[in-house]
Amino acid sequence: MAKAKEFDLGGLSPAIEDEDDKTFAAIDEGIRDAETARTTPIEEVRKRLHEWSTSSLSRTGAKRSR
Repeated sequence: MAKAKEFDLGGLSPAIEDEDDKTFAAIDEGIRDAETARTTPIEEVRKRLHEWSTSSLSRTGAKRSR
């Protein structure tokens, strides 16, 4: 398994005051999931994104551009 990259988050701006508790809770959940390796491999994400976009386009009747 590939080693996760580490990022320097020390220079980030403080949170915007209008962010709500639900947003912060979702961010915290994502961080906990990443820390406990409850993540989805990028290959699976790419596959799912393709399936989701194809499914979404078929429901709306939109044509996919290439």
